[in-house]
Amino acid sequence: MGNQNYVNQNQPGSKMREVSLPRLLLLTFRRWRSMLLVGLILAMLLAGMKVIREYRNRGVSNVAQEEYLAAMEIYNSSVEAYSTSIEKFQTKIDSKQKYFNESLLMQLDPHNECVSSVTFVARTPGLENADKADASSASAVNASNAAHACTDFILNGISYDKIAKKYDVPEQSIRELVTVVADQYHFSSVFKVQARSMDMKMSSEIMDVIQKALEDNRDHLVKTIGEYELNVVSRSEEVVVDTVLLQQQTELQNSIATLQKNLQTSQTALKELIKPSVAAGASMKTIIKHGIKYGIVGMAGGIFLMILLYAIHILMTGKILTDDEINIAYGLRNLITMPAGNRRGKSRFPLDRLVDKLVNDAPDMSVSAAYDVLAARVENYAVPANVSSVIVAGTIEPTRLSSFTNTLNKHAKKDNSPVSYEASSNLTEDASAIRRLRQADACIVVEEIGASSFRDVSEEVEMILSSGKPILGTVYL
Repeated sequence: MGNQNYVNQNQPGSKMREVSLPRLLLLTFRRWRSMLLVGLILAMLLAGMKVIREYRNRGVSNVAQEEYLAAMEIYNSSVEAYSTSIEKFQTKIDSKQKYFNESLLMQLDPHNECVSSVTFVARTPGLENADKADASSASAVNASNAAHACTDFILNGISYDKIAKKYDVPEQSIRELVTVVADQYHFSSVFKVQARSMDMKMSSEIMDVIQKALEDNRDHLVKTIGEYELNVVSRSEEVVVDTVLLQQQTELQNSIATLQKNLQTSQTALKELIKPSVAAGASMKTIIKHGIKYGIVGMAGGIFLMILLYAIHILMTGKILTDDEINIAYGLRNLITMPAGNRRGKSRFPLDRLVDKLVNDAPDMSVSAAYDVLAARVENYAVPANVSSVIVAGTIEPTRLSSFTNTLNKHAKKDNSPVSYEASSNLTEDASAIRRLRQADACIVVEEIGASSFRDVSEEVEMILSSGKPILGTVYL
């Protein structure tokens, strides 16, 4: 065999080992019952202490209750005030933003505004003598009244429905495009009407509607204000820069921005409001709720504490963490890692079998099939080397080692294997076991991951190899 002339150069007893944290945690989960028990104990202790303490102090003083009620009143008032402000701000923002997006006036480019202008002059009988010293003041007033009546009619009395339908816009949007500027001179009988838009054709059409409406409704106005004449002084179409419109658009945008800032401030203030806590012991529901919270904390703390203690115990005692630590250190082969099944003759809980499977990384087969595979592999290595007697050595409990050996013998005899197996006591502690080692042809080493000591197994392997007996391989439980 390749390890008959073994010389220990690895010094595993003093060699630094690499520890896999996931593997270490998996090994601690083998003690999940203890973890759960300690977690439950701490959970009941913490929850019980919390419930008892709050139950004893459940009687709230009148002052504390009044303070709580006053704080709740202030809190509710603040929530209502902020909620109302948020709703108002949001309504204003939506309204102004909708107007800004849909209004033709707000969509105009104030630096490139198409304007159709007409200057009118209103005259009444006797106004031709208005410049004379003896002019009748009543005549001047009548002309001014006529001008004011016409401007009011232009702004409020004319229907722009037809042109609004033509351009598929609200009638109010067309009305906003019309402005009237009264001349402060000429006894306020001169006024200018302007129709603005993004297109000169549209501006002209609006102005045509205005002039036609003034002509069609003259008789109605005469009946209302008296006889007058309305003459066109001039009409023009031009592209202008409208600084007034630019200011209106800027003010509207600034107004929306200010409202959005106020809305955000109110929303932030509402979120930051802290609801007053119910006075301690105000209700059994609160006491039980706090007890459950402390119970959860105790459960988590107990489990974490046990994981930490078991991990420290495994590290301090130098347990084997993987099935390749000894094999790599001494150049041994792994015959098989036994699947999770019944251990120590007792039925295993499903969680135990799951943890064992994760820890051992065993093949997916039954325990009986694993013994058959193990016997076949040993026979495969033993027969060519004329090995018929194999010592089964290990540092695990003698009863488990003996039970394992007996089961392996049964499977070997069932298949008429020429190899027989004999369980050995701990070679590092039993002198008779060391003497029986000389009578055997070869050995296999059986250990348990997370239970067998790395140092003890190393001493055992070194003793076997130093005796000149070949090790056919290792088996891990």
